[in-house]
Amino acid sequence: MKALLARARLSESPGSDVFAWRFVATAVLFALLWLEVINQLKAEWSLNPQYGYGWSVPFLALYLLWRRWPHRPAPAPPPRKVPGRLLPAAAAVICAFLFLPLRFVAEANPDWRLISWAFTLVVIGLTLRCLFLMGGLPWLRHFAFPIVFFLVAVPWPMHLEQVVVQNLMRAVTGINVALLNVVGIPALQLGNVIEVGAGLIGIEEACSGVRSLQATLMVSLFLGELYAFKIRPRILLVAAGALLAFFCNLVRTALLVWIGARNGTKAIEAWHDPAGLTILFICLLGLWLLCLLLLRNTNSAIESSHVDVNSAPRPLPWPLLAGLGIWICFAEAGVQTWYALHQQIATNTRWAVQWPVSESRYKSVSIPPEAESLLRYSEGGGGKWEAADGQLWMMYFFRWFPGRTAALFVKNHRPDICLPASGLVLHRESGIRLLQINGANLPIRSYRFDDNGTPLHVFYCYWDGRSSYENATAAEQEDWTARGRLRAAIRGRREIGAQMLELAVWGYQDDGAADRALQRELERIIRLG
Repeated sequence: MKALLARARLSESPGSDVFAWRFVATAVLFALLWLEVINQLKAEWSLNPQYGYGWSVPFLALYLLWRRWPHRPAPAPPPRKVPGRLLPAAAAVICAFLFLPLRFVAEANPDWRLISWAFTLVVIGLTLRCLFLMGGLPWLRHFAFPIVFFLVAVPWPMHLEQVVVQNLMRAVTGINVALLNVVGIPALQLGNVIEVGAGLIGIEEACSGVRSLQATLMVSLFLGELYAFKIRPRILLVAAGALLAFFCNLVRTALLVWIGARNGTKAIEAWHDPAGLTILFICLLGLWLLCLLLLRNTNSAIESSHVDVNSAPRPLPWPLLAGLGIWICFAEAGVQTWYALHQQIATNTRWAVQWPVSESRYKSVSIPPEAESLLRYSEGGGGKWEAADGQLWMMYFFRWFPGRTAALFVKNHRPDICLPASGLVLHRESGIRLLQINGANLPIRSYRFDDNGTPLHVFYCYWDGRSSYENATAAEQEDWTARGRLRAAIRGRREIGAQMLELAVWGYQDDGAADRALQRELERIIRLG
């Protein structure tokens, strides 16, 4: 027995091969875990310009860990007795157990931000608990920030983001209208749109400041860690970064609106990107100068310390390490097997649109570059025409191929969200109803707006290729509720593409007449395919 104990102690000595292999296995295990997190977030980073900076965050977090490593404190692992080591190990097991259900639901809902947050927090919790087991509380405190820093790359919850975006756009619009009137250019605010003599100038999400606000938050936290500031200077840096981002973006939008008011709305396109890059550079330069000023008045929180090479952290126990590895492999294999067994073609017939080019006064409608970059659709476009009864119609149709997380973009740009921001007044919204058009079942939402005294009816159809639309109840369940998302996972239905159709018609005072006209137009437009 004594010989076995002595051999076990020797295997845990820093110079042994077993010791080295256990650390290699630990590093590989956590690399796989964090790659799963990155895989969950990559669609947002790649397709949503608002979070394009997310691709830099893993590298910045690794750099911060590398910078802290030479100054790490001496490890003080918890004792081997039951209370000291069993409780953190149990917490790590609980986090690992949650990995399977979260990964299971995430496979069917790559755009569900609640799952992205839960998934990231579970991996962060598992990482921190294992750090505690290896180096104790000193290591946990020392390495916690670079790991938690990864949260800046996780998209904000949808409702919070929409509140911030809409409020920032309205604030920027209101301030710009006031500035234009001060300099003698008559301007009127219509939601998030500014009406001037040259036309209508919209304040898009890219100009609201939320994108620069999120990127500035990331940069402020990174600089605070880079210069090893204490808590108060870091809080000051984050607050100053938020104010600087708002002010710089306000200057940018004011410049663009002034150019549009003086030279026409077409002139904005030439200045949009150069103004954005210039303001971003000024914002980052301002943060860096503030850091230099704070360095003169504060002390670093991380001080250089001598690291005893013989005082190595305790590696994770073999049973815990092997159990985590087996469980994660089992979870990933199980998820892929489940969805592979349930992969199927949608039960409802796929449909497409035939553009009504033969209609009276038909004209194609171009998609603004800002909307195109936000929606990131695979194919689509717009058109407008005059129907036989003389009413003006407008149509937009977009299709997303599999893997494009269409729900992410469509959910943010429904008529009840976008049109009130452009100054229209929403009077009525109907629930989903199914229309059978040329053999296809279309889930239609109806809206009635007031457009400066003229009634505007908007009909909106989002069609998810993995859902079946057998009745109105089934169509309602297609909506992005938590229950609907969980049902998609239980049925093993991955996101396999989607399409959106939006029709608008002006002039119908009676809702019934508008619905009958919609039926007639859809019968000319919709075809199977």
